[in-house]
Amino acid sequence: NEVFRTLTGSATAETSSDGELDLLIALNDGIADGRDISWIWDADFELLSGRARHVVCSGTRAPELALRLKYAGLPTDRIAVVGPLDEALARSLRADGARPLYVLPTYTALLELRELLAARGHARPYWE
Repeated sequence: NEVFRTLTGSATAETSSDGELDLLIALNDGIADGRDISWIWDADFELLSGRARHVVCSGTRAPELALRLKYAGLPTDRIAVVGPLDEALARSLRADGARPLYVLPTYTALLELRELLAARGHARPYWE
């Protein structure tokens, strides 16, 4: 919830002039993430309903995340389900290169994302 408040309360978050956010949210349910994803129903995704311009849902539980966003009031035409993280990242970056992209991953998705960014030369490999 604090992440959502930071993004939407937003003296700190860099938004476009229209105040809308582009998001990539990756939800995995691996052992390191925790198998139980029921917490998504406790998270205050409603804070994003008037602010999200485009949301790409990725990860092993992307469909459940998209459903949660729908119930939070996000228009379904602003939500895309793209399971594989590499494809989700590519699609998110294509949305509008001039806008900041906010990525909210679970732990294992974060590690995978870091590998993808390192392979593309955008970050140093994590385990070096």
